[in-house]
Amino acid sequence: MKNPAAMKAYILDIDGVIYRGSEVIEGSVDAVNRLMDCAEVIFLTNNSTRSRANVAERLSASGIRCAEDDVITAGYAASRYIRERYGASTVYPIGEAGLIDELEAAGHTISEDADFVVVGLDRDFNYEKLRIGHRNIVCGAVFIATNTDPVLPTENGFVPGAGAIVSAIETASGVPPLVIGKPNQPILEIALEHIRVPASECTIVGDCLDTDILAGIRCGMRAALVLSGTETLESVRRSEITPDSVFENLSSLLRRNGAAGDDRC
Repeated sequence: MKNPAAMKAYILDIDGVIYRGSEVIEGSVDAVNRLMDCAEVIFLTNNSTRSRANVAERLSASGIRCAEDDVITAGYAASRYIRERYGASTVYPIGEAGLIDELEAAGHTISEDADFVVVGLDRDFNYEKLRIGHRNIVCGAVFIATNTDPVLPTENGFVPGAGAIVSAIETASGVPPLVIGKPNQPILEIALEHIRVPASECTIVGDCLDTDILAGIRCGMRAALVLSGTETLESVRRSEITPDSVFENLSSLLRRNGAAGDDRC
């Protein structure tokens, strides 16, 4: 069995792995750059509030070598999913600027009368957005969720995630969404296409059992859990989802496997 510090590629979550809210998790920047010295690295996030370009800028500003093509967000994946299957479409987004930017970049038209309702984290979510989303869905629009994460780790604890908003719309409409983000297939297919390495030679690193770790298991990747975000040792013990390995944080993944002193990882 290969350890997670001896693989050809790494797929890294961002929230809870590199950042906790606006704060950089200690040691994460150095750990990512060391991984980049010895393997392919991409960043895969269910968070749709930022565009790929914005995420890359944030990572670069933190000291991580990153280009836009190194980032896949659930907003980007949702935009691509619609474009590749249905062409340029009318979309009603419930989300923030990053989601809207990705939809427009894919050629979609933003409209309150739409063929698709795409829902992500929206910290300005209100009853009017719920009403418009509900109306479109019951009139036949396809209901797409970037993710159903119930909470998001921040420097001040957990806050409601996109899943809370998705649940409100599903409850009102009676229609379950098509979920694009981890642990579901659409975003994973895009990740493997970008990284161009077989799943068996990849390690996915994340802070959430239900999304990151389950995604890795479903794809045949190594799955490494870090305890710097959502999960605790107790939640790992209670869960039926079993990671290949558990680490305190990203830098401890390298230390425990001897990678910190090995230029080849």
